[in-house]
Amino acid sequence: MTANLKRTMTPTRLRIFCSLFFIVAVVALLGPISCSRAIGQRSGESTSEDGHGNRVDLLRASGPTPSPLPCPGCWNPSTASENFDWLTPPALPPDWLATNALGPPPLWVTSDSGRPMPPADTAPNALFIDDPAVASDKRLDGWFLDFFEDCCVRLTFRHNFNLEASDVDSNLGFDGGVLEISTDGGNTFEDILSAGGSFVMGGYNRTIATDRGSPIAGRQAWSGNSNGYITTVVNVPTIQKQGRLRWRMASDTSGGNEGWRVDSLYMTWCVGMGTPCPSPTPSPTATPTPTPPPRASCPQYTITEGAGTIVPGSTDTGNHCVWCSTLITLPFPFVLYNQAFNAVNVTSSGRLAFVCDNEPDGYRERCLPASPYNCGYDFTIFALWYEWGTLTYPEGCSTWANGCGIFTSISGTAPNRVFNIEWHVIDRKDSIQTGNFEVRLYENDPNQRFDVVYGHSQKKPFTPPVAGVQGPPEFFTQDFCNVPAPQNSSLIYQLEPCATPTPTPTPTATATPRATPRQRPIPHPRPLPP
Repeated sequence: MTANLKRTMTPTRLRIFCSLFFIVAVVALLGPISCSRAIGQRSGESTSEDGHGNRVDLLRASGPTPSPLPCPGCWNPSTASENFDWLTPPALPPDWLATNALGPPPLWVTSDSGRPMPPADTAPNALFIDDPAVASDKRLDGWFLDFFEDCCVRLTFRHNFNLEASDVDSNLGFDGGVLEISTDGGNTFEDILSAGGSFVMGGYNRTIATDRGSPIAGRQAWSGNSNGYITTVVNVPTIQKQGRLRWRMASDTSGGNEGWRVDSLYMTWCVGMGTPCPSPTPSPTATPTPTPPPRASCPQYTITEGAGTIVPGSTDTGNHCVWCSTLITLPFPFVLYNQAFNAVNVTSSGRLAFVCDNEPDGYRERCLPASPYNCGYDFTIFALWYEWGTLTYPEGCSTWANGCGIFTSISGTAPNRVFNIEWHVIDRKDSIQTGNFEVRLYENDPNQRFDVVYGHSQKKPFTPPVAGVQGPPEFFTQDFCNVPAPQNSSLIYQLEPCATPTPTPTPTATATPRATPRQRPIPHPRPLPP
């Protein structure tokens, strides 16, 4: 994908770069060092496919051996961003187009003042459109997108809206904003959801009324008052032609409000996907003293022993694969590191990824904090991160009546439900090894609680690399790394708030007769860290 920004590589240069990279990789395939092994097999591995319960490589067993592709897995992890702060209001970035299909001026502009407050997420500028008291349809066509041979495109932006909505029905909007995408170079547009996209967080919150003359009547949209800037993360659908993004605000025939502001656009994607590379054998070197990763003092998750057991999952999420993820909708908003989520990516590798799933990420397991791969591992629960598979393979999957996969269930009643996510997995390299574990997400828990419950393993103990939780930078809690996982046990994760410091007692001075008291200096308040 390419984004049409002044500071972004052009499509022509990107194609040339990828072509040259491919030629170099093909030459490498013919030399003494090769990435020609089948997907899923490390250099030096020996796997059997005799069908008698011996070691079986799941990816080799799942179908014909694919043609080898050059490594690494992601030829060009790429990002694009825009905060509009280099512009002089009301100017828009080059090639961005604002139009009013209906209604009076103004058009979309950049703005550094006015309502809704605050005027920008990153000062001084943000995009802005008004919300008039007449019918209008105001459109802003932004980045051009090229998704050819790309993967895993995700858009994040911040926005602040106060658009006319019902005071009686919290699900009903009158004026609203939507995100649309074109798959034919900007000739026609459709809603990002209709085109195959999905919201990870910050999705539409209301449905526009059908009886007030709105151009987007009946559609889901952002409406009402966001009470400041909120974050929206959306999985952008993959298309094979040039596309374009559009922010669109539509109002009905009566009543208006303050408007809509959009800022801090950030997009990540991977140009080209190939076979994971074998891990090279490192040369012996002196082991330096490791530097501990930076970690904020609070708030952090703490881990305590629990008494829970696995609650069997009954709903199949459809995850039956290796190094893959499935996006599922949560039955209630779950809060992790003070951020609410309505959906999560469940991965075959034993992770819950609330923002970016990073699959396929073979051979990428590491101790926390995990560094970015295709994107960051922020807001991820690492239940049991390992090279698991959820493919339906008879030797190991017969352990469970419903076979291998990821299954869900709900315990309790609202507003205190628990959402159970259970894994039935087998080792990617040895299908007779099985793993059974579960994450339990709690509704409305004041400490943002979740549990990780470990069941039993068959044949022999399994040794996963890592378990814990990771949030924004410097926020992570690791349970274990490169040691055997516990068996038949339960762990409770709870976010501990920062403690209120205890003030130091100040001794009371004894007044001296006829002494002139000294004036105490006036304290100056210091801003709190964000």
